[in-house]
Amino acid sequence: MKFRQKRSTTLDLALALQRELIGRAGSWEPNFLPRPFTPETDLFRAGLTSWARTVGSGLPAFLAVARRPEDLLTLVDDERLRPGTELVTTALTAAAPTLTDALPLFEEVRKQAVVEVNDVLAPERYLVPLCAALGTVDTGRTLDLHLVPLAPYPPATGFLTAAGKATGVYADCRRFRGSTLADAVLTMLGWAQLKSGNIPESHLSTELVRRMPGGAPYQRRLRVILTKILVEVTAGHLVRAVDAAHRPCADVLGTKWRYPRLHAVAERHWSRYLDGDIDRDEALTAMVRDLTAHSPRWFVDHVDPSSLAADFYLLEWLAAAGDRTAAARLFRWLPHLCAELAGHLDNVIGNELGHYERARTQHHPQELADFIREINQGDSRVTWQRLRRELGHGRALQLATEAFAGPGVEFGGEAWAPVAAMVRRYVLHELPDRVFVDQCFTLEHNNGSLFDKYHDTSAMREVLDAQAATDLDKLLTHASAEVRELWHGQHRRHRISTEHHPLWLGPPSPAATAPTGPTESTASTALTAPSEAVIAPSGWGGAGLPGNAPGTVGCGDRSDPSAYDPSRDPLRDSSVRVRHTVVRRPFSSSLRIYRAVTTVLHTEHGDIHLTLRPDEAPYTVDNFVGLATGSRTWTDPLTGATGEGGFYDGTEFHRRVPGFVVQGGDRLGTGHGSAGYRIPDEIHPERDFARPFQLAMANLGRDSTGSQFFITLAPAPHLDGHYTLFGEVTGTPSENVVSEIAGSPTAVRLNRVTVATA
Repeated sequence: MKFRQKRSTTLDLALALQRELIGRAGSWEPNFLPRPFTPETDLFRAGLTSWARTVGSGLPAFLAVARRPEDLLTLVDDERLRPGTELVTTALTAAAPTLTDALPLFEEVRKQAVVEVNDVLAPERYLVPLCAALGTVDTGRTLDLHLVPLAPYPPATGFLTAAGKATGVYADCRRFRGSTLADAVLTMLGWAQLKSGNIPESHLSTELVRRMPGGAPYQRRLRVILTKILVEVTAGHLVRAVDAAHRPCADVLGTKWRYPRLHAVAERHWSRYLDGDIDRDEALTAMVRDLTAHSPRWFVDHVDPSSLAADFYLLEWLAAAGDRTAAARLFRWLPHLCAELAGHLDNVIGNELGHYERARTQHHPQELADFIREINQGDSRVTWQRLRRELGHGRALQLATEAFAGPGVEFGGEAWAPVAAMVRRYVLHELPDRVFVDQCFTLEHNNGSLFDKYHDTSAMREVLDAQAATDLDKLLTHASAEVRELWHGQHRRHRISTEHHPLWLGPPSPAATAPTGPTESTASTALTAPSEAVIAPSGWGGAGLPGNAPGTVGCGDRSDPSAYDPSRDPLRDSSVRVRHTVVRRPFSSSLRIYRAVTTVLHTEHGDIHLTLRPDEAPYTVDNFVGLATGSRTWTDPLTGATGEGGFYDGTEFHRRVPGFVVQGGDRLGTGHGSAGYRIPDEIHPERDFARPFQLAMANLGRDSTGSQFFITLAPAPHLDGHYTLFGEVTGTPSENVVSEIAGSPTAVRLNRVTVATA
């Protein structure tokens, strides 16, 4: 299966609009349409939903054929797509003037991407080995490849379909660049090859069903994810054959970290096949042998880092108590745990550095500004790996720390500055292994969100609180089976009264320490390099997390090994467990509580009286009052200095849409400014935009409220659930002033704000 480069302005517009509405990775990415979106623009969501009932997750191919949005309806050949196409046409027509001006900004990026993809993905390099790996036959089909500057993320790639078949592929050349873009494109071609309809006996999906049969949810899920991993590993291998420095997408973009156990098995055997050491049948046989040794749940469920923390702290406790076996287990496991945590945090640091694409760096040192600009050229996780190699680990992590603590503060970087600083000290050998691990868990406890991107963190707070309170019983409930056995063994050997402490009470009486079974001397508790003879049970060599078996130290699971016996797994036929992400929202700890708040916006066109709702949105009201009165510290986006007085004094209503909204609160006057920080949303389902003249905070996406606010002029139900409602306009005269401002052809000055609180 080959590809040919194509280009479509209408497809560019549609993908850019989809990204603006529902596909930006976060509030830190540039946006081109002002928020909140107009009702006409927001119709695009409903259009996509309507299309999805017919075309699934892809997009209809006629999007790439239409010369203009107005031509879409003339190209519909399936009447089921017509209602959605009407909505999409209306939305694109409304958004086109703004987006058409934005797309040329990425023209050079697109031209470079075309050259890079053609250099790496010559058909004679990839076609034969790709078909061989996937067990498919080249049908001679050619897919259209659209390298687009803006696409919804994730995944930033997708298919164009017609009559149920893929006819084209798109990939975001702004986010994916160089060999990463080639890897992403080749991965999509691999999927298209698997779905081409030609299914010989060697077809990868057929092989996996034959070798690992079963229709239970976990069994199906295992085969789907394994297929995804094998396609990604194959694509990465083929690209690295051309570019030796390429880091496969499966690693740097996350699959390896989401499913470390499954990825480890697949890579171990599939890479040997791709390198030519074994044939394909041997690789699949070895892979299936490893995967059928345990229940599919073991490879599909996410890792539980609370189990890693419980194992670590309990082994430390046992080692300090003189248990040589526990000390040896910790000694052997610790380097693997450190490598796992360091690799995880390194990848997450790269991800978090991509949050400052819109940060203002003009008031910071040039080296730091250049670093932030460079790290956001493409996917930050990929660029971070390259810059870390070029700058050196220590310097790169120092700049990352400065980026988090400086320009990144506006987007929550202060929580990540200590993480980058800690990793830097570790890679420079300033932190011992045990201190590094303890620091990782301590920062998770204090900051949160270190492990939530790839692991199941639902029990982390409970375990870390138990460690802080020395609640050993609670730690035991989260530890692996092997650590629990070591703990119970220690207590069987040394059964001492729980009320006795040798430091304060002296040696216990002989009766209190009489052993009931085999004993082990505890005269010497100092351990440096434990004997190999006491290290590990047979069959486990102290491997890292991906190589561990159920029940072993550091396996990332609290269940007994029998729970993952493939022949006796009681949950094999249950629904696949969904990972629950626990992210602590960074609300200020210095909340000022108000019983009632009224405020007046003194504008060029008259006064606007507002009644705020501190009972429903206390943090938002406190933030607004603090900015209005100058009692809250804010940063002037024009100078980078700490502001003085009321933030809103002298600002303008920079956005005025008659019949929809007026918007202000930006000292830049562009719609892109803030007060130098963000606060989370306070959205209540019972509050909606069913009535006009509601006061709400603008944002850039979830939990990105800053200083900008807007007032509606009509019912706007499409805004429900997306913005914090915290007040309303009071009185007809004030409503008339808002309507007058909305109709003004030029920006309207907000002279000052007065506040009355109770």
